[in-house]
Amino acid sequence: MEYRREIALVYSIEEAMTKLNMIRGHGFSEHEIHVFSKDIHPLQSLKMYTDIQVHLAGNWFDQLISFIPRQNVYEVSLRILHLTPEETAHYGHGIDLGAIFLFAEHEHPYEKEKKKQQAAFNLSKAVE
Repeated sequence: MEYRREIALVYSIEEAMTKLNMIRGHGFSEHEIHVFSKDIHPLQSLKMYTDIQVHLAGNWFDQLISFIPRQNVYEVSLRILHLTPEETAHYGHGIDLGAIFLFAEHEHPYEKEKKKQQAAFNLSKAVE
């Protein structure tokens, strides 16, 4: 499977649903899709009836972690996605302004690297 990702900032539930359907249409499984928002109440049906991962951006844990390095709380929310610092700042600011952040990816690059390292290790063991 190749590495692919899709990212979107949308400003309404209708836009979010349209974009989610588009992302699914591009071959992403529901478990590969993350949705971040300051207010997840309108997104509860996604959380309850799909495998889409809905995250409350700026939750108490994010607030605690953001206090230590003095980062924007919404940027801290995106830490699990391994975005570039520029992407993290841009999308964190969007969430701060009330946007819904959508993120989908096939085969995480760090997992891909681990697989390559494991394959190299297995190959070296087979040669011995």
